[in-house]
Amino acid sequence: MSLLLKLRRRSCCPHWLLTFLLLSWLHVLIVSSGYSQQSKLALVSISTLLFNVSAWMFYSMLYLLPMLLSTQLLKWVGVTKTSILQSNALLWSVFVLVSLHSDRMLYQLYHFHLNSFVWNLLWTPGGVSSLGISNSTRLSVIALIAQIFSLQALALVVSRYGLLLCWRGNWGPRVLLFTFLTFILQGAVYGLSDLQHFGPILEGANSYPLFQRVRFRKLARKFGYEYQESTAEQLHFSQAALHYPLTPVQFSPVTKPPNIIFLVAESLRWDQLSPVVMPNTWQFATQHHRFANHYSSGNGTREALFGMFYGLYGSYWEQFLHARQSPLLMDRLQALNYQMDIRTSATFTYPEFDKTLFVNVPKQQLSESGDELPPWQRDQQNMDALLQFLEQRDSTRPFMSFFFLESTHASYSFPAETALYPDYLHTVDYLSIKKLDDDKQALPLLHRYSNAAYWIDQQLQRLYQELAEQQLLESTIVIFTGDHGEEFMEKGSWGHNSSFVEEQTHVPLVLALPGQQAAVFNSATSHLDIGTTLLQLLGAQGPTLAYSLGENLYTSSTRQHLVLSDWHSISIQTADLKYRIPYLQQNIEYWQPTDLRDQALPVNEAESLVEKIQPLVLETMRNFSMFNAKQ
Repeated sequence: MSLLLKLRRRSCCPHWLLTFLLLSWLHVLIVSSGYSQQSKLALVSISTLLFNVSAWMFYSMLYLLPMLLSTQLLKWVGVTKTSILQSNALLWSVFVLVSLHSDRMLYQLYHFHLNSFVWNLLWTPGGVSSLGISNSTRLSVIALIAQIFSLQALALVVSRYGLLLCWRGNWGPRVLLFTFLTFILQGAVYGLSDLQHFGPILEGANSYPLFQRVRFRKLARKFGYEYQESTAEQLHFSQAALHYPLTPVQFSPVTKPPNIIFLVAESLRWDQLSPVVMPNTWQFATQHHRFANHYSSGNGTREALFGMFYGLYGSYWEQFLHARQSPLLMDRLQALNYQMDIRTSATFTYPEFDKTLFVNVPKQQLSESGDELPPWQRDQQNMDALLQFLEQRDSTRPFMSFFFLESTHASYSFPAETALYPDYLHTVDYLSIKKLDDDKQALPLLHRYSNAAYWIDQQLQRLYQELAEQQLLESTIVIFTGDHGEEFMEKGSWGHNSSFVEEQTHVPLVLALPGQQAAVFNSATSHLDIGTTLLQLLGAQGPTLAYSLGENLYTSSTRQHLVLSDWHSISIQTADLKYRIPYLQQNIEYWQPTDLRDQALPVNEAESLVEKIQPLVLETMRNFSMFNAKQ
């Protein structure tokens, strides 16, 4: 009590804001030190050390700029009450630190920072629940915010009452000068590295959120130094109006349209379809067509299902979303008077499939589960509803059923009593998962994922039995696949949406066609081919390129390459390499080509292979804008 009285008698330190800024900067330095540890900046030279330290110092101060400017702005508009100024500084500093903690966790898990993808996820209905966040994670977040607030409140008390020191003289210009010098140093080192194509700094800089590149190319030319431009192609995204399809598609009559059932499991990679993990679906696959070398059209749900239904690259997503343009496949099904049973154990608003894939489907025919129940239970209830639909449908009309299963999405859901692997990770706390870099951490989580796949397989077996009992396989096309894959640090990342490695893109595909004998296909196939194949089975005539960039799954031609997409780039995958091209500038211009095992190729070999596939690159670039209306 006596201490509080002494503090009240003591006047506020006149330079409290400077003290609070420096204490907050120390806090930010501690939090942001993780970025330098995550970067690829091996300290192999003086330049990498200088850049790492100066960038760390400068950006840690830059992140606090909103706090400083907002407090000064309040002073300039006439706010003199110290409590208001200090409350503003406190809240801004807490916001910055919580954002940095969130960003660092995101970067450690997925190798990208807070961006439009994350904000879209946070603000779109159903987005947050799609992460599979558990109650333990929510409690950890609340505890983290409380901890940050407490530390910053303590720093404010120390600053206000000058408990450490009360500045004599004006130290503000000195702090400003130091910040300016670190800005100059990190910018100069980066600019020189850019001229020399020095990869450790060019790639490592991406570890810092909001990093701004400094380039000296024009200045270097004035002094006679010719910068060698990178050979990497840069695609330019356009919001031009659509021209889809390129020409009206003619359809031949279909006397008896087949029923169609889409079964898509979230994040299910190819190796989960095995006699051990998914025995029922494996048995089903042995009786029908299994495509052993099948790839998603992207490393995320949006690009994957977009490619599956439209047969187009994920780079077209925004344009089709803004235009509310339905896929030709769905238009054809509705023209043939199909009954629709479309359901998901997540939501149709994130990603926005209610405005793309199913935009013309009446809302009452779109069944979504929300997030009140655990995903395994949603999948179970949706399977109940699907089986009920099959029993009560109008048997005089064909039907199309789409079922998106959610159990295999993080945090991987299943009833505990059905676990295939008992040694699984029982609680998934996102804040505690730093880097799954050894079997002690990664393997239990992988087992949890496989347990979820095992549960999905049990639900699918109920459908297989119903189809057999009603003899529907004689008139029904059944498609089973994953939207994309899931990585467990095999190639340095966790989850999906971060790269085009096998674990994130290679998925199972089982296709049951009425009247066809069992077969295994080993040629490379893509999600782009699924909708294309169905359209042709439904009578589509004329050249495939009029409406799709995929091929018929059963084409006899040898495919030269696959194209996959994410939020800002596409990947060309040939028999020799994977080559990534950005269509939105997202600091990936120094991404190196890899082989099919996702290992970086030696420079000389990479250059030779890239030169060899230039015709495919040019073809892909033309396809990128093919369905834009010509201006």
